[in-house]
Amino acid sequence: MGHIPLYAVAATQAIAKGDVAELKNLHAQAEKHLQEYGDVATVLQLLKVEIAKAEAGKP
Repeated sequence: MGHIPLYAVAATQAIAKGDVAELKNLHAQAEKHLQEYGDVATVLQLLKVEIAKAEAGKP
């Protein structure tokens, strides 16, 4: 399996196929991503808050 971004589509496709090797590979990629980049969803929420604060302060 080539590199597929870790989007819901990739996970859904892997689950639908039921290929254990593919599921394990996707799991390993997700773990590596978390180790390298941390919790991206939480960071995105923090960025949204900071953007809103900055924009609210504009005249």
